[in-house]
Amino acid sequence: MDIRQIRYFLAVAREGQFTKAAEMLNMAQPPLSQQIKQLEVELGVTLFKRGGRHIELTDAGQVLVIRGEQILELLGSTQRELDDLYNGEEGEISIGGVSSSDMYLLPICIQAFHRHYPKVTFQIFEGDSHRIIDMINKGLLDVGIIRTPFNLGNYRYTIKRLRGKGEPMMAVFAENWLQPSINSLNFDELRGIPLIVHRRYEGMIVDTARRYQFEAKILCKGEDTRTLIALAETGIGVVIMPKIYKIKNSQLICRPLKDASLITHTAMIWLKNSYLSAAAEHFIQLMGSMGEKAERG
Repeated sequence: MDIRQIRYFLAVAREGQFTKAAEMLNMAQPPLSQQIKQLEVELGVTLFKRGGRHIELTDAGQVLVIRGEQILELLGSTQRELDDLYNGEEGEISIGGVSSSDMYLLPICIQAFHRHYPKVTFQIFEGDSHRIIDMINKGLLDVGIIRTPFNLGNYRYTIKRLRGKGEPMMAVFAENWLQPSINSLNFDELRGIPLIVHRRYEGMIVDTARRYQFEAKILCKGEDTRTLIALAETGIGVVIMPKIYKIKNSQLICRPLKDASLITHTAMIWLKNSYLSAAAEHFIQLMGSMGEKAERG
C-alpha cells in the first residue's frame, strides 16, 4: 500500500462511483479500478460492495477511510514541519557562552528572533572557553560565544566578531598596590607587581610585558573570574581583566590600561563545513547584525 493508492481509494469512497472518482483524478476508469483491486489484494480485504451505479464501503473500507485520512493528514503535517525546518520556522538552537562574554546581547537577540520565529526553541549552556569549544567539536552546540584570544586552529571554525572595536583591559587592585588617584595606567607601571590573570589572557599579558622589556610577574592564573576578583580583594596582587566586567566591591580600584594592543573581542564561533539548521543560520545572521548595531550605537 502506498500514498497514491490511499488517495485513489479515498477519492472512490468520497464519490461513491469509480467513474466520478476517475474524472476527479483525471485518469481513466480501468486503471483506477485496477489500483483499487490491487489494494484489496495487498490488504487481504474487500473495501467496497460493488453492484449498481453506486458502491458502498465495507466495514474494512470504513476503517481504511478513517486511517487513510489520518495518514494523509500526518503526511501533510510532516511535510509542513520539514518545510518549516528547511525555512528556519521551527527547530531548536543550542548556544554556548562564556559568562564574561557579551552574553547580555543574547537575551536581546533571542527576543527579537522569537518575534519572527515563535516556534523555534533554545538550549543555552554556560562554561569556560574550553568547555564551549569542546561541545562545539562534539556537535552539542550550534554556535558558541566566547572571548578572544583563543587558540582554535582556525581552519576548523568560522569566527565572527560581535563588536568591532573590542574591549580594553583594566587593572583591578586594592589600594596598597597603585596610586588610586590616576585615571589610567601605563602597562610598564605593572613592572615587578604580582599579577593575577585569566589563563586566556596570560599569553597576551606576557607578550605585552616583553614589549616593555620586562617579565610579567604572574602570581596566579585561573579560569573563574570571581575567584580572581576574590584574590584581588585580599591585596596579594593586581588582576588584569577586560573592562566589560562590573566590579561590585567598592574597596577595589579599577583603572584602564593605556596599551592599545590589550584588546579582547567577543566572537561567535561554529564549525566550518558542518550542518547548521536554517534556524541556526538565521540566528547567527541576526546576532551578527545586532552586534554590529551595538558597536555603532
